[in-house]
Parts: sequence; C-alpha cells; structure tokens
Amino acid sequence: MKTLFLSLWIILFSSLSASASIGTVEQFKGNVKVKNEGSIRKSKVQRGLEIAAGDLITTSKQSTAKLILADGSTLVLDERSSILFISALEAKQSEGKIFYKITSRDAKNSLKVKTPFAIIGVKGTTFIINTTDKPSVSLKEGLIGIQSLKEEFNLYRQKVQEEFENYVSKQQSDFEKYKNEQNKYAVAEPTKEFDMKQGNRISFFGQRVNEDAWSADDDAEFDHFEKLLEFMK
Repeated sequence: MKTLFLSLWIILFSSLSASASIGTVEQFKGNVKVKNEGSIRKSKVQRGLEIAAGDLITTSKQSTAKLILADGSTLVLDERSSILFISALEAKQSEGKIFYKITSRDAKNSLKVKTPFAIIGVKGTTFIINTTDKPSVSLKEGLIGIQSLKEEFNLYRQKVQEEFENYVSKQQSDFEKYKNEQNKYAVAEPTKEFDMKQGNRISFFGQRVNEDAWSADDDAEFDHFEKLLEFMK
C-alpha cells in the first residue's frame, strides 16, 4: 500500500511539475502563434496564454510579442522570431531578434539560451540576441557566459578603445587607415567559453568571434525594443 501511495504521489508531482507555468504572453501584435509539445499544428496565441515546457512561440512579419516569465523577467520577440521553452531554465532561440531582461538569479536557477552559434548563460541581465544573417549578442547590463556548441572559438577581443581612437585621429592615408582597421582586434584567443561584460557586442563568423565596444547601432537596437515595450503596455 505504501509503495502504491508513493508511486501515485510521484506521478502526481511529476504531472504538476510538467504543467507548471513558465510564464505568460502578456501582449502581442500581429500574427503570433504557439505550438505545444507533441503537436504538429500551430495555433494563434491569446493574451494571458500560459507558457508551458515544450511550447514554441513564433512571430510572423510585422508581428511582435511580449512574454513575462514566472520570475518577472521580460522577453520581447521582434518580427520573424521564435523561442522554444525546453524548461523554466532552458530555452532555444533559432531565428530572429529577441530582447531579454532577466531578473537576478543564483547559479542554480540561471537561464541557458541555446542559439545556432553558441549557448548563452544568464544570471540576470539585459541583452539582445540576433540570430539573423549577422549573428550577434549585445549586452547592455550585467554579465553573461558564452559557450561554444562544438570546437573552440577564435575570440578576438577589442583593443583598448583609446588606442584605436588614436589611430583614426591621426592624419593618415586611406591605406594606413585600412591597415589599422584590420589591426583593430588583438591576437586570437582560442577558448570554448568566456564571459561577456556589459557595454559590448560580440559578432559570430563561424567559430570566429569579434568583440566590439558599444556603438550607436546598439543604442538604436535597444531603442527599437523600448518602443515596442511602450507600445505593448
């Protein structure tokens, strides 16, 4: 009897855990769909839809969605983007651009986002993952970990910004400026994983990774998502 009771309790607990809500679709615009685990069809989302493990959220052209996770974190999907929630602690972004504003978490509850080019480890930060034809990660606040999917990255970290600015401030020929641009990055650092600090952007070219300082383009990207957030209040 005790064995039967224990088995039933385990089944019930497992069922409740599996169905626990990861978050909700707080707001959306346009054509946004969800595909549940085990389903072959997508259905249109409704405001307040609860997100469960195995759910795939996708946005079409000129469509966006704002998701709120159970811990209060915010995700904004730009048009033609998708995210698969494997669990409350693991997600997979296969396409598009997504803005992440993750609340502070301890190491045990950190979020991992798998992309086609790397695994992003998050404990609490604000950043954008771009998986379009020019893959990149722009980190506005906090610290994230970048892990290779296979062999080592060839990481080219930026030189001290002052050093590079000194190059372009001098009176130089076009050829000299070209040479200096090519020398912007330090010698490659082979590594399977590394930490990315706020105020930087990293770009992926296969296993080559370039680190650059924050730019006006990054400001424009975040302004775009901030406007989306305002629109979807």
